[in-house]
Amino acid sequence: MDRNEKKILTSASIYHASNDASVVTLPAVFPVLYTQGVLIRRYSDIGTILLTGLVVAVIAQFIIGHSIKAKHYRCCLALSALVLGVFLILMASSKSFLTLLVFFIGVRIGSSVYHPVGISWISKVFKGKKLDRAMGIQSAFGDIGVLSAFVATGYLTDRFGWKVPLLLWGSVNLTALWVGLLVSRGTEFGTREETEQRSVSWLETFSDLKPFIPPLMLGGIAWGITLGYAPSLLNHKLHLSMSETGVILGSWMAMGTLASLFYGKIAERLERSKIIIIAYSLIALATVAIGISTRTHFTIIAFLIYGIALFTTFPALLSFVGSTTRAHNRTATFSTVSNIQILGNSIFSYISGFLSDAYGINIPFIVLGLTSALVVIYIAAMMKKSRLWQGEAPEFMRGGDIESI
Repeated sequence: MDRNEKKILTSASIYHASNDASVVTLPAVFPVLYTQGVLIRRYSDIGTILLTGLVVAVIAQFIIGHSIKAKHYRCCLALSALVLGVFLILMASSKSFLTLLVFFIGVRIGSSVYHPVGISWISKVFKGKKLDRAMGIQSAFGDIGVLSAFVATGYLTDRFGWKVPLLLWGSVNLTALWVGLLVSRGTEFGTREETEQRSVSWLETFSDLKPFIPPLMLGGIAWGITLGYAPSLLNHKLHLSMSETGVILGSWMAMGTLASLFYGKIAERLERSKIIIIAYSLIALATVAIGISTRTHFTIIAFLIYGIALFTTFPALLSFVGSTTRAHNRTATFSTVSNIQILGNSIFSYISGFLSDAYGINIPFIVLGLTSALVVIYIAAMMKKSRLWQGEAPEFMRGGDIESI
């Protein structure tokens, strides 16, 4: 990597870490808010918060995907950190479910910037094998942010109450705002691509992404169910403390972080398609095991396997998409990728609240496992007939100057 590439990757990674930590901080304290019965009284309240925030994120990301150009990337990421920091700090002052919901909406607006903009930035700058490596690194930093949030939030909530983690991560975002701007100072954008000249084509965007929709959606489903309901499953079903819950979910993220960091090395030995089908098979087995397990040690092992598998799929899919997207559709493409994941996340997070009220907090994980098995079947079928899934460049790239898969 040259100096410019390192500065961009470092800045994007810092924003990714603070962004993803912010998104999980409130769900990480859901068990305490539910137990206290002040701000959250039912599991379906959790579903309502998550669904509302995700709908807001879909709208925000659609606007971002349509309007943001490469020259805006650096400033947009800094602005997102500012919004996240302010609304996390405000959230600590919530006096009712309504104010909690309103401030969470602000958090979701702020967090809607990184995935379309930050990942577009990475895919613009890096190509070929460098793209696999860069995607793995930026993905790992997002995982590190989530890991830190889970571990620190559990400990701080036990010791000082649920408001302190929100204040902490609000301050972290305000710090990331300045660090990211300083690190990325002087970075330059290429001018030979079509990004600034041609308008976005949503028809092309959806057409190019169509083969990836089922696994992308499953990634959102898995993230939403784990984020929204794993803390309550560990706390309410297995009767673990908030600190123990934070350690287990932090370990889940630690395994995911290692998987992301080493993804570039893995991709050098295995094709992306094989990595994905193996990973989703492990997700299916591990999440069913989490759903049916009544033993803490067995559940922990299942979470560790689940972490490795799930967080291997993210850079693999993003590398596929980043290698095949058209330059003028880049931000729109990653906006759509995130919205596909949010769609799966929002639907299943909302339904899972009612399923948990009716049948138990373990049911969402069993549903996730069965859904993962269906996606494995889909990917296996696509690998047999789709050149894209076999690692060949799509028709519009052939003969052009865009590096193939």
